[in-house]
Amino acid sequence: MFKPSNKSVAVSSCLALAVLLAGCANTGGGTSPGSGEAGGEPAAAPKPPTEPVELTIYSAGGTQREEFNKNYGDYIAKKFPHVRVQYINPRDGDAFKFENLLLMGVNVDLYYESIGTFFSTLPRTKTEFDLTPLIKQYGVDLTRFEPTLIEALRQNGQGQIWGLPVTTNGMSLYYNKDLFDKFGVPYLKDGMTWEQVYETAAKLDRKDGDKTIAGIAVSPSHSTRMNPYSVPFVDPQTMKATFADERWKSIVEPILKPAANANYRAKMDELEGKLPYSGEWLTKQELAIFGVFSDWQVVSPTPVPFEWDIAAYPTTKEMPGVGSQQYPVYWSIPKTAKHKEQAFEVLNYLVSDEYQLELSRRGGMTVLNSPDVKKAFGQNSLNKHKNLAAAYYNKFAPISPKTEVDKTAENELIKRLPDLAYGRTDINTALRQAAEEANKAIEAMKR
Repeated sequence: MFKPSNKSVAVSSCLALAVLLAGCANTGGGTSPGSGEAGGEPAAAPKPPTEPVELTIYSAGGTQREEFNKNYGDYIAKKFPHVRVQYINPRDGDAFKFENLLLMGVNVDLYYESIGTFFSTLPRTKTEFDLTPLIKQYGVDLTRFEPTLIEALRQNGQGQIWGLPVTTNGMSLYYNKDLFDKFGVPYLKDGMTWEQVYETAAKLDRKDGDKTIAGIAVSPSHSTRMNPYSVPFVDPQTMKATFADERWKSIVEPILKPAANANYRAKMDELEGKLPYSGEWLTKQELAIFGVFSDWQVVSPTPVPFEWDIAAYPTTKEMPGVGSQQYPVYWSIPKTAKHKEQAFEVLNYLVSDEYQLELSRRGGMTVLNSPDVKKAFGQNSLNKHKNLAAAYYNKFAPISPKTEVDKTAENELIKRLPDLAYGRTDINTALRQAAEEANKAIEAMKR
């Protein structure tokens, strides 16, 4: 397998890229089928090509090679002995950034990226490719998937299907049972509202010897990106920040309402003005409840050094039974790919019941709506006895539209949260200022 140089100097990067180009010289393989629409009576799947082929897979997020092989590469090699996978990681140097590979004519057959930037990268690089004909040709049933994942593809791809979801995530509450037991507080249950969780957290906000315990904190980025109201950071029609929408006050409430407690603010003082986060829950055991990705500790190979469990993400009174949005990773076949049919064969396997069941057992959330696959979540992990079904307890909210400037708006909001938590500014002022600064930055980026 190709192993790129880690040297950062330009000459070394160019030499490494030259080796990569040489490794990609074997380009035989299939091309894209004709146009068509998914749906109706699927045609019989074509006989998969079995000639030896080298497929190049690119991870926009920079998955480490060992992790890629453990989660994908080894499974692909076992399923398709005729396929040799070459993996490219952009963290290996600037020469391995997707845009630079395209400029040098390097072939990429499969490209995967999280939803936050997937729908901006493909149009920017002019590599979007509608999989609808291949979906029809291979008889892929899109109704097998969690509906919001496919809806997001169509919404953000102007009706086209630029990829398929292979992995995903939702939000859940992790809680420290030892702290609950110590203070005599009943455990969290699935189906709780935010108000009920706030009441529980208030009983855990306290001093414990020389420790300051915070009752609850949620990941600001995850909870805002995956908010239950499906409000985007930026309106894709106007390309303006959406913070004038009154629903943002409710979206940031789980981040700010706990800060009304003096012990929570004392914890922020200890953290030099930062909001409590994962380290306070996992390492210091000074946070009782933490809202974060559902698979956060399920997939960890290291046992957590205290008793803990998971509960379903809280719901609002306005939207009972609706939890967070999902945050999927989509796999695409770039327009420039030289082995489109072989790449789709691999992608079709990664969304199959066979692979998704293995993924679920390891502790990854499935993209399918199969009850059996969901039930297997984490059953091969160290945490199979936890309340892992909480990850699927609620209905998922529709995924909000995405733009290439979402991060700009998100940053303007997130950086104001500490001042809001301390009461140095009010919510109306903070949201107005965040919108103004985000819009200025977006306009500057346009120019």
